[in-house]
Amino acid sequence: MRSQLLSLLVRYSPQYLQIALVDPKRVTFPEFEKMPWLYSPIVKDSDSAIALMEDLVNEMELRYQRFETAGCNDLGSYNQCSQEPLPRIVCIFDEYADFMAEKESRTALEQSIKRLGAKARAAGIHLIIATQRPDASVVTPLIRSNLPGRVALRTASEADSRIILGGKENAAAYLLGKGDLLYQVGSKLHRLQSLFAKNIKLPSHS
Repeated sequence: MRSQLLSLLVRYSPQYLQIALVDPKRVTFPEFEKMPWLYSPIVKDSDSAIALMEDLVNEMELRYQRFETAGCNDLGSYNQCSQEPLPRIVCIFDEYADFMAEKESRTALEQSIKRLGAKARAAGIHLIIATQRPDASVVTPLIRSNLPGRVALRTASEADSRIILGGKENAAAYLLGKGDLLYQVGSKLHRLQSLFAKNIKLPSHS
């Protein structure tokens, strides 16, 4: 997750990218607490996570209203004709399973994910949700159907691999570890290598 976040920060300045971080364990993103890319303070509890997701849904709807007024159908075309371009927003959830224990928080989050998954991409709002517990009660059918892009690092079992990648795909159970991963979009499965980021120094953008 940290490597993925760093790759975004290196490529895009805060003018073009805002990051929303959800860190229930409070130890995944300490270096990013004060970075200028933050959409809001790092979220660390379920109530704040629900409020963040609802805020992103509202932001999505406001953006579509702007697109309608400007005669545009997505963020790219809107930014080309607007004097005040909007940044993309990437929301990164670490350990999503921590929010699934309580029924109320699970239902609220899943409804927001459903709405964002249906049409947020064109509005420039993107979700990345991670968990170390890829069981069926966490990676639910609603999550799988609304977040079609999937990344699997080495899983503890073939069953976990199938939950992440779908069907009878067991390959994640036989990855090498150390960043060896499978990236799936639609029916295509790519084997890739994640970078290793040890001592993090945030990039500077003038």
